[in-house]
Amino acid sequence: MKVFIDGEEPGFSGDGLTREEVLASVKEALGKKGMLIDSIKVDGTELDEEGFLALRGGTEARFSGRPMREFLAETLTDAAGYQKRLARGLAGAADRLESDKAREGLELVGQAAEGIGWILRVLGNSRILLGLQDGDIAEGLDGLGEALAPELEKASSLMEEGKHLELAYTIRTGILPHIEILGSYIASMEEMAEGAVQ
Repeated sequence: MKVFIDGEEPGFSGDGLTREEVLASVKEALGKKGMLIDSIKVDGTELDEEGFLALRGGTEARFSGRPMREFLAETLTDAAGYQKRLARGLAGAADRLESDKAREGLELVGQAAEGIGWILRVLGNSRILLGLQDGDIAEGLDGLGEALAPELEKASSLMEEGKHLELAYTIRTGILPHIEILGSYIASMEEMAEGAVQ
């Protein structure tokens, strides 16, 4: 199989390599340029990585790269929008828990818990990619995570105990303020990523 990266033949041949080895070699070549795989086309058909690995046959594989900072900026923009929706969802969950719609509120709390995990993972990975090991943003994120963890544990216990009003109060006073604060950290990280992209 002939391999091309951004229209050029790389310093390796796809002949005799497994799909995993080709993919690893392409990632390594792009990584040296600060890029990630943006698209894969085999004989003109676009595939994702799993599709490429599962594919049998094919005569030409074309990989396109994209600067990691562009991916990062896009991810942080998505995280900023998600953070706002997450805050609204938490407030809505608390409203429902305080009314006669506790079941809906509990469903929203479950979804919000998954969302909190996602956004914290995204920010942790973004922090690493931006090289934020110390400084105001790093310290702020660390502190926020440390403050949020016991509130989430408390909320989990209250859910199990069926204490809906106390859970609503914990969401409003213990969880939601931290999620709202995340917005300023995301904005700062977005500025850093955008500055590097342009």
